Amino acid sequence: MSTPIPSNPESEGPLLSAVPAGEADIIDDLDQSSGGPHLRYRIAHRLPGRLRLIVSELKHDPDNTSACLLTLAETPGVHSVTTNYWAVSAVINYNAQIISEDELIELIDNLQPATEITLPIPRPHWFVKLVRGALRLLDKTLPAYVQLGLGVGAFVSGVAGLPALVTRILLTASVAPIASRALHTALEERKFGVDALDGTAATLMIANGRLVEAGFMTALISIGEFIREMTARRCERLVNDLLGLSGRFAWLVKGRKRICVPADEVRVGDICVVYPGDMVPVDGVVIRGEASIDQSKLTGESIPVDVSIGDNVMAATVAVEGKIYIRCEAIGSATKAGKVLESISSAPISETRIQNYAGVVADRMVVPIFISAAVCFGVTRNLIRLMSMLIFDFSTGIRIAAPTAVLASMHRAGQRGILVKSGAALEKLATVDAIVFDKTGTLTSGEPRVTDVISISNFTPEQILTLAAAVEERLNHPASRAIVRHAVHSGITIPHRGESSHLRGMGVKAEVDGYMITVGSKRLMEFESIDTKNMRQAETSLMKMGESVAYVAIDGVAAGLITYSDKLRPESQEAIKQLKRLGVKKLIMATGDSEAAANAIASACGIDEVIARAFPEQKAELVKRLKDEGFMVAVIGDGINDSPALAHADVAISLHGGTEAARHGADVVLTDADLRRLPEAVKIARSCMALVRQNLSLAVIPNSAGLGLAAFGLVGPAGATLLNNGSAIAAALNSLRPLYVNNWSVDRDLQPGTSKTI
Repeated sequence: MSTPIPSNPESEGPLLSAVPAGEADIIDDLDQSSGGPHLRYRIAHRLPGRLRLIVSELKHDPDNTSACLLTLAETPGVHSVTTNYWAVSAVINYNAQIISEDELIELIDNLQPATEITLPIPRPHWFVKLVRGALRLLDKTLPAYVQLGLGVGAFVSGVAGLPALVTRILLTASVAPIASRALHTALEERKFGVDALDGTAATLMIANGRLVEAGFMTALISIGEFIREMTARRCERLVNDLLGLSGRFAWLVKGRKRICVPADEVRVGDICVVYPGDMVPVDGVVIRGEASIDQSKLTGESIPVDVSIGDNVMAATVAVEGKIYIRCEAIGSATKAGKVLESISSAPISETRIQNYAGVVADRMVVPIFISAAVCFGVTRNLIRLMSMLIFDFSTGIRIAAPTAVLASMHRAGQRGILVKSGAALEKLATVDAIVFDKTGTLTSGEPRVTDVISISNFTPEQILTLAAAVEERLNHPASRAIVRHAVHSGITIPHRGESSHLRGMGVKAEVDGYMITVGSKRLMEFESIDTKNMRQAETSLMKMGESVAYVAIDGVAAGLITYSDKLRPESQEAIKQLKRLGVKKLIMATGDSEAAANAIASACGIDEVIARAFPEQKAELVKRLKDEGFMVAVIGDGINDSPALAHADVAISLHGGTEAARHGADVVLTDADLRRLPEAVKIARSCMALVRQNLSLAVIPNSAGLGLAAFGLVGPAGATLLNNGSAIAAALNSLRPLYVNNWSVDRDLQPGTSKTI
């Protein structure tokens, strides 16, 4: 009888998410319900609106399991379900306001693949458990810098001619981490990994007294491991610095004292005080004071937001002026900023398709290399050739080809005002050849401006504007804000209004200075039986020009028109030109606005294809049609009405000022007010994929050539070590170029799929 598995509050699923290394596969294979062959999985990563699952059955029965998971896409609130056979993972994007995480997990728990998969349940022997524990201990006690010291020390000892016993001890110690990784792969993944090749070759060299060659090999391997670890740490530090979270402190309120403590020592419920110029260290609610908060690093909003008692504030934002006291509600990785960092640092390693494919192919080369080396030794009886061939592998360089390059590129994008949430998004963005734009707030500023006030009565345009502004003053509609703003800028003193009635979707009525003022759409005029015949000519000509019109009636008689328009972003035209230059085949604007207004904006910015009066579901259908036609589709929008299209897009992109729903569901967020970041994001993505392909070439070509040379005895152990590990080190250093080369990718016009050297 198996031992019951304790529940884990962090997982909220049927399987543990925090499982001792090596036992995850065992747990994956347990059937979680006695009622039938339910899906077996564990939660690998979670964010609000997004779950990433590890599903071992994708490896054993990908078709049935994938089809089973994809049925979730029919659930209301579930935007998309994607499966990855290579990484045995599934990513589910959903709307947390429609379906909660608990409800989604309950649905997943009840999924049943079409065919039951019977998998053996391995029961590890006590010796295997002992070895696993020893390997984990060895990994912890020999960090990268210790391995580096041992490897270099063994090589120096051999070259300097120190006693053979000293050199052998150093070599044995430096080979131990390699053997540890090899045994770990064999026991946990039940396969031979690249470390098995390295460990076997090093052991043979030590046993045959070739200590200098063995030292050279372990030195280069340890240097490669050290560079990999330092590169990963460097990228992690840079990503954390992206939001300015590293090394931050908080002023903690303790009675009448203010104590300065590291931000990560603050606990939920603590009270912090934030002074002008300080960064907010936690997510929380203001309980005292007022301040102006700069949220640009987190939300992209360029204008500081005023907060007071009861308002929420977020970590990584800055108090521009004022002083506030905050009750802490979330710290560290639980803050919104922390979740952004978590999504950046965790996603690219396992979700980049090119990396997964290359890694699988490289791992499958290990056994053929063993067999080839054995055949060569059987024919030639030459131990040197055997050792030289075993040194070559295709995984060492490939393991760092994508993750490091992707992380570095994501950080580079962040520095340029582009937040890319995953390596998969970066990879898809590189191949985008169709982009669907929303109009309002995306190609335009999102804030309409009054262009003219026309009187058709005895009232002057100034009087009409004054009365309309009084009616609209307390409303939050964009047109209302435009009218009030224009009146204020014109130096008009806005009078007080009396009782008002708001007719949703049509306009508003209110009493001002003894007049009954009606301001709104033509539908409102018809609803109020107000004759607008004498306005038709002006209305027609204005709407042909792409202007929007607000009708103004005084005491039930049409008095004038206020025209307004949402102006094109000044950089939209240049952004569209750059996208065309990059070879994006389709640029489409889909908007709910009128055809005249849509065509005016499209013509001004250079978009040829326009779909006007499009409802949200029609935008989603457009995206589906483009995907069916073979396009890799990106959608850029900023509102809730764009959410269906964003959910169906291959790459969802949101602007800095978009709604929280749009930003949350987006794969890419442009965090400043410049639409030119969009073509720049495409350039960075394409440059990143070109860099990954370069690294794969650095890993594959030298090893392929070296393996053949070693088989014919033209390369010895030292040369093989230099070729194999030297190429891996070169790939690691090449991956860092986005962090240090100032003009990397920014001025490169790369076409989709190119592998141009950059």
